[in-house]
Order: sequence, then structure tokens, then C-alpha cells
Amino acid sequence: MRIEDTGTGMVLTQNITDKTGAILLEKGITLTENHIQHLKHLGLSTIQASHPLSQTLKRTIAPGLREELADCFKGLFQLKAADVLNFFPPAAVVNRLHPTIDKVIGEVAGLMDDMATLNLRQPFQTLEEHAANVCLLSVATGLYLHFDVQTLHELALGSLLHDLGKSMQPLEAHAKAYLHTIYGHELIMRCGLGTTIARIAAEHHETYSGTGYPKGLSSRNIHPLSRLVTITNYYDCSLNRDGLSVNYRQELFESMLSDNENRFDQNLVRAFWDTVPVFPSGSLVRLNTGQLAYIVRNNTHFPLRPMVRIVEDVASFDIDLAMKLNLTITELILE
Repeated sequence: MRIEDTGTGMVLTQNITDKTGAILLEKGITLTENHIQHLKHLGLSTIQASHPLSQTLKRTIAPGLREELADCFKGLFQLKAADVLNFFPPAAVVNRLHPTIDKVIGEVAGLMDDMATLNLRQPFQTLEEHAANVCLLSVATGLYLHFDVQTLHELALGSLLHDLGKSMQPLEAHAKAYLHTIYGHELIMRCGLGTTIARIAAEHHETYSGTGYPKGLSSRNIHPLSRLVTITNYYDCSLNRDGLSVNYRQELFESMLSDNENRFDQNLVRAFWDTVPVFPSGSLVRLNTGQLAYIVRNNTHFPLRPMVRIVEDVASFDIDLAMKLNLTITELILE
């Protein structure tokens, strides 16, 4: 967070140290105006801080469950198969997937009534964090579409393991990126997880128009669950590139719905956007008035115009941007 966007009452979420490593301000301290001015005097341009209000407004699954999901992917990924034919994952690693997936489906299902405010995606730095994001986003859309239990389980496993094939691919092998879909299919088959889950790994870069890879499949030749994971994977990767730009988020929303390149199954895109907030609850934004505000909840039919809460020194008040068309969000400061 930029130092000019911080305010009194925010809590430091990371120690601030000098060049020698000595702690200047400790994580957990509540910032005062004197603290902020001191940090500016030190020449700091950014710090890690959040307002207690943002935490109370966030609606998401338990952090421990997200970590468990990421660890399930990591457990298989770290096996680093030398080749597909010699890939024999320990049963304990594979069997761990099923109860975790069941817990994830159950937890997300219990939150579906609050879907307009639910923030399932987190900015990611690792492949396993990305895998968890894609899994959670896919499960939410599957629940919204009333998939049966078996289909949800296959969707969750396939979306979690869609990038498993990258374990066999050097990081610098961009020219042969398509290989990870082929490797992923074969590795999942060697895990004994079934053809549908393997197809999701194989087809998550295919497009509805037939311009994707590895086979250039199109429309109904692509499994429906693969078509959904194509959407959730694209969304998660896209936001990680420029997710704090309000204009980018709006353009992403509009481009996926218009989809002039015919990359996605539009029925699934519309269902997906009914489950994903453009601005996650608890996020800190700036309005065109210059005021800072927190996202309280999203309006299902007006996803670009949520309810926000403006916090001032002595009071706070909510504004529904769907009712105040002269107010707009100009910047997403902290997700």
C-alpha cells in the first residue's frame, strides 16, 4: 500500500526495518498520524497495512482450508516425474485429495447465499496458490449451476490439478507451453483419478473457437468442465497481471462477456460472473471524490457498482453506488 493511502487506525501487517534489519515499527501496531508522518520522513513509499474494518467485511473460506488445498496440489507437483511412464505417486498423496475436495465443496456450498460478497480468489505468487484459486472459483460456479456431487468432485479435482503437467516442464520452456496439458493428462491418468479429470488438464487451454491448444478442439468437442476451467484459469491469471487497475478489471469483465474472439462458452461465462465479485468485499478503493472507501457488498445485477463504506475520523457511512451514479470507483488500492 502506498504511504499516502494509509490512514490513522490502520494496522501494520509487516515489520518495518532499517537497512541493518532493526525494527522501526512492529507488525500489529495501530498507526497514528505521527507514525505516518515519521514513515514519510524516512522516505518510505509503501508499507503493508490494513484497516480492521476490511477484515470484518471480508467473506471467504477458512485460510487453513485454502492452504490445505494448495498443499494437495504441491504434494503431487513436487514428485517431479522424470517421465510419465515412471510416475507412481504414493497412494497417501493421491488419497489425501478426496477428503480435502469434499471439505472445500461443503464449505463453499455453505457460503453460496452470500456469493455476492464472497471473495474466493487471492492474489497468488506460486503455482499451488493459483491451483487453489482456480479450484475454488470453479467449484463456486459449479454449485451455482447445480452440478451433482460427482460432477462437482470431478470439477474440483480437475481444476486443482489442471497445471500438474508443469512439473515435467522446465520453467524456461515457454515455446513448448502446450506440453504441460499433454503431460498433465497422462500424469492424472497415472494417478488413477479418471478420464474426466485428465481431460480437464488436457483441454484447459482449448478455446470455443478452436484456436487453442494442444489439439485445436472447438465448442462441444471440449468437455463442459474443461470449458469452465478455461474461464476460471484465464480470469485468475489475468487478474494477477494487473489486478489492481480498476480500468483493467472493468475491461476484463466486459471483454469476457462480449468475447469477440469466441474463446469461451458464453453460457458458462455468464454463470461465472454471477458468482465472482469484480471488487472483493473488504477491498480498499478510491472514489472520484478522492475519498477512500471499503467494499461492503456487491450488487449482483450491477457488478461494477457495489455498496461501499466511507470511514471518516468520527463516523462511517454506506453508499450504494448503484443509486449514486455520480460516484465511481477510480482506483483499487488494496484487495
